[in-house]
Amino acid sequence: MCDGPVNTEIQYLKSQIAALEQLLEAYEKTALEQTEKLDRDISERRKAEETLKDRNQFLRTLMDAIPAPIFYKDKDGKYIGCNKAFEDFLGMQKTEIIGKTVYEVAPKELADSYYESDKALFQSRGNQVYESRVKHSNGSVRDVIFHKAVFYDHKGELSGLIGIILDITDRKLTEDSLKKSEVRLANAQRIAHLGSWERDIVTDRLYWSDETYRILGRTPQLIGFTYEEYLNFVHPEDREFIKKSVLDALSGEKPYSIDYRIVLQDGSERFVHSEAEVIFDHAGNPIKMRGTIQDITSRKRMEEILRRRTNFEKTVAAISKRFIILSDFDMAVETSLADAGRLCRAGRAYLFGFRDNGDIMDNTHEWCDTGVTSEMQHLQNIPSTAFPWLMANLKAGNIVHITDVSQMPSEASAERAEFERQRIKSILIIPISVEKNLAGFVGFDNVTTTGSWSEEDIAMLHIMAEIIGMAMERRQMEEIIKNMAYHDALTQLPNRNLFQDHLQVAMSHAKRNKTQVAVIILDLDDFKIINDSLGHHMGDSLLKVVAERLIKCVREGDTVARMGGDEFMVILPGLAQTQSAVVVSRKILSALDQPFLIEGRKLHTTASVGISVFPDNANDAENLIKQADIAMYLAKKKGKNTYYFYKSDMIIHA
Repeated sequence: MCDGPVNTEIQYLKSQIAALEQLLEAYEKTALEQTEKLDRDISERRKAEETLKDRNQFLRTLMDAIPAPIFYKDKDGKYIGCNKAFEDFLGMQKTEIIGKTVYEVAPKELADSYYESDKALFQSRGNQVYESRVKHSNGSVRDVIFHKAVFYDHKGELSGLIGIILDITDRKLTEDSLKKSEVRLANAQRIAHLGSWERDIVTDRLYWSDETYRILGRTPQLIGFTYEEYLNFVHPEDREFIKKSVLDALSGEKPYSIDYRIVLQDGSERFVHSEAEVIFDHAGNPIKMRGTIQDITSRKRMEEILRRRTNFEKTVAAISKRFIILSDFDMAVETSLADAGRLCRAGRAYLFGFRDNGDIMDNTHEWCDTGVTSEMQHLQNIPSTAFPWLMANLKAGNIVHITDVSQMPSEASAERAEFERQRIKSILIIPISVEKNLAGFVGFDNVTTTGSWSEEDIAMLHIMAEIIGMAMERRQMEEIIKNMAYHDALTQLPNRNLFQDHLQVAMSHAKRNKTQVAVIILDLDDFKIINDSLGHHMGDSLLKVVAERLIKCVREGDTVARMGGDEFMVILPGLAQTQSAVVVSRKILSALDQPFLIEGRKLHTTASVGISVFPDNANDAENLIKQADIAMYLAKKKGKNTYYFYKSDMIIHA
């Protein structure tokens, strides 16, 4: 009987446990689902963050790649970002801009304007386009157009503004220039005398005003010209252009406003500007043309002068730059002659150089226009005395400007004959000086017509001559420096450096050609006595004469060098047998055994000579020189005024 309530409680507990188990199972399932959802949300958020980072990086790269300055501000007017172009435009670093207001990055007068514009934009919440100015950190000011617009955050609330700058400084300058030109043109038109004309299309008759007749170089007549007759006034090269312009106007396409040339009765040319319109009847057929004509020759000539002046400045700048970065003197001269020759419309442009103390002149460089014959091959080794009138002018520093060769003075008969041989009609010659000495000249020939060169041409060519002169002087200095590096300052013979270079070359040739090379080292005997007793001046003079005698003892292709002191070395390349070295050594000893007359004193000296032979004694330059030196010292030890060959086992008298 007692089991009843107990069973009931047990049943109740079981039901409670079952309910809890179901509740726990539902909770676990819900928790699992929420966890999975949270994981998905986190993954998606990470992906979104990575995408956002990539997007931000892309946008930063894109903004920096945009050449126009871009900036953006928050709603308080502080800069929160900009691109590289904006930094460059202000001349400031991004760290000097971000977080700052316009009052911290711009002068107050501009900052006030920026602030008011930003304020108006935030109020209108639209976009804005206006002109203003921007001041660079270096003080320069640029005219600009601001394009600005507001932007919003994800909640749709106003977040700030973004702007882009368009630099219109050049456009402004152009507009100002055009405005000034328009004012000048308006004034010119007010006072200019324009010719008027009218053409009857039906009868093909032209009616001109008196001014039109004057422009065309005709006396006013009662009877007009026809259109075809008028074309005879037009320059032959411009007639087709005129015909086309008229046909286009008659077909109703457009009126014309054109420039062209006319030829007057005396053969002179004028430039004219003409404007015309066509009158049509009710059926659309052309019945009349009316227009104006104005002489614009002066304007065209001024434009030509300005064009030539610009070309002149460009040419001079190019020539100057070419010689400043001089790497190939000959190429620089030839290119410069071509530039200058074309600019001044010469037939030939050339450079002459003097040598042998000015006694001989050579045409070293030449440029010829198309169809003009070169004369360079005929103008070599010319005695300067052959042209006395020309030389007198050049030595005096005069520019020789001959407008008509046939009218040259009688004292220039030799020059005139030469110019006429070359078929020169007019000529311009400009002297070139190096260290105040006449070094050559540049010349420009006209082989088609007589006439003078303009002042601008002469000025440019004179500048070019000075530039070439400076380049020649520079090249001479370079040659002197190079000579000092490879030659003995006293005797001007090759020094040790150049000697070794020549020896290496001689040995290489000997290997290829199966020949021999002899190295001779000689040392003057008792030179110290002469130097100490008579002084270094006499010793130096003696060494110079010794060098001259040594050069006369060898062949043209041999090398005589001074090693220093009273020691000299000789290279005899391309020997078929060693006996040739003996012949030269004996000749040297004989030459040096002769008395030396130095400043009225008779001096005597001899030499000790050592000889080594490639490839018999050594295969390298260093040992070859060392062995010849050993042989020389043996010759000096054995009594001087003799020579010895080097042998590997012993040194014996030859």
